[in-house]
Amino acid sequence: MLRELIAVYGLPLVFANVLLESLGLPLPALPTLILTGAIATVTGVAAGADIWMNVLRLAEIVLVGTAAALLGDTLWFGLGRRYGNRVLMFMCKMSISRDICVSRSGDFFARYGVRVLTLSKFIPGLSTLAIPVAGASGVTLRSFLLFDSLGTVLWAGFGVAIGAFFAGAIDTLLQYLDWLGEGALAVAVATLACYIGVKWWRRVALLRQLRIQRIDVAQLSALLASNDPPIVVDARRDRHRVLIPFVIPGATVLRGKHAGAQLNELERHRKLVVYCDCPNEMSAALVAKRMVDHGFNDVAPLAGGMEAWRAAGYALEPLLLDAAMKESVRAITKSTEGDR
Repeated sequence: MLRELIAVYGLPLVFANVLLESLGLPLPALPTLILTGAIATVTGVAAGADIWMNVLRLAEIVLVGTAAALLGDTLWFGLGRRYGNRVLMFMCKMSISRDICVSRSGDFFARYGVRVLTLSKFIPGLSTLAIPVAGASGVTLRSFLLFDSLGTVLWAGFGVAIGAFFAGAIDTLLQYLDWLGEGALAVAVATLACYIGVKWWRRVALLRQLRIQRIDVAQLSALLASNDPPIVVDARRDRHRVLIPFVIPGATVLRGKHAGAQLNELERHRKLVVYCDCPNEMSAALVAKRMVDHGFNDVAPLAGGMEAWRAAGYALEPLLLDAAMKESVRAITKSTEGDR
């Protein structure tokens, strides 16, 4: 049943599955590419087709997968270019992965530039988010299409090649699944449901673990004007600091590998407010929880982070860039301007 389904509707299935995955749905397309490549190879050999005919059949699958991926990717690229961080925040809120995925995707992009798109589809979590990050970072459409097309061809070609190479073993497995009949479909659906369920459970568990009382920007502004102001901690990643080189007045800026030593120097009896620039204040909540575990008594993430503080029109002060952040500036400039 499954073999016949793929043999008849292989190309439409590939197009639909790759397009849905590129749009952000948790429907892995690589297994479909592998199965379709295997069935095309077995069918071609059984029909007595020569090697070049088989290669053309496999290339057709790669082209269909590439076209579907580029369609979805171009949509996200355009949205990222038009709406910037807003579309990134939306994607992370809808994602079944951890919210800090946006920050990590941004770090990858800042380090490697638009070239990261050639390998992004091989890295879970980066494959979808790298596209709007490219748009938000100002990469040109020409550079995006060049590197994304190359990466998509490599990814689709890898899946189809694996299927063709192991065609015999995969065909045997499919014959066994056909013997199971509808039971095989039930197993596939149950496996996908378990995959999505585990991802959601991990996300919900993390959010529940980090359910710390937030403080809003109006409360923080009032506290900063009081006789006993809190210590404010900037927990943003360097890429966000480079894009918005300002801090809340008096904030302690955590510096990567030195963050632990910096936190140890803070007064434990003082109230601390931690802010970041990510959905659900995830990075700030992680830092706040770590501080509570190490003996700080009164720690709260800032609801809405830097974006909410700026939107409310409260005061900011310029951020002095250190050597590492200056390097980030050069990397981002190179990735956004050097590709034009």
